[in-house]
Amino acid sequence: MKKALLFGLLFALGFSEGRTADADSLTVTTLEWPPYTSEVLPKGGATTEVVRQAFAAVETDINVAILPWKRAISLAKDDANAIAYFPGYHCRHVDGFIASDPIGNGPLGFAENVKAPVVWNDVDDIGEQKLKVGTVLGYANTDEFDEKAGTGWIRAIPAPDDITNLRKLARQRIDVAVIDKLVLSYLLATEDSLEGLTDTLVFNERPLEDKTLYLCFNDNDAGRALRDKFNDGLAQIDVDLIVEKYFENEF
Repeated sequence: MKKALLFGLLFALGFSEGRTADADSLTVTTLEWPPYTSEVLPKGGATTEVVRQAFAAVETDINVAILPWKRAISLAKDDANAIAYFPGYHCRHVDGFIASDPIGNGPLGFAENVKAPVVWNDVDDIGEQKLKVGTVLGYANTDEFDEKAGTGWIRAIPAPDDITNLRKLARQRIDVAVIDKLVLSYLLATEDSLEGLTDTLVFNERPLEDKTLYLCFNDNDAGRALRDKFNDGLAQIDVDLIVEKYFENEF
């Protein structure tokens, strides 16, 4: 039942329309980020299926390599066979990439412990309250949040992954954790180490941002041509329908 509710939520929030690209035996890189991308989910996750079908619309097969996030980006930049990485909230993680049209969206905000709820109106409130904020090493959040965390105004405490942050939040070693709303729902429904925390860890009612997701191509002549081709493919598919059928058929 939990799983049915989770994937109903994912479909209800939907994915933004975009477009897609190609080349012979091309590789795109991504990370383990269910329910968007994952080796353990059918077809690699909902966003992976959107990317595959957009490429297929322009008669292009792709290989998808799932790697740690920083490695996924570096491989897309340095390996001649890797043309792009996804899903990025933007494509500025390192220099030299350009964004496709949108391939999805995800609400980004704070997980909090119901024993110590947080009230805030703007990002400065997080700093003024001297909250300990769990972040994931190497992940982009919002420009404003990352800028103020970089200056030390916001006390960001990096962790290797979302699960680590949620465990710390459950023990109240941090005050909030930056996380995607659907990732939080997925982890609470499926991660054994978080069992029993569904009523303890919740998504704060005020999101940081409803983030748009992109496929990030190398910013060179070949990459721009592939980006344009990918976008042409995206224009030929119904992203919402793909997501709907994904959950109807796979879960």
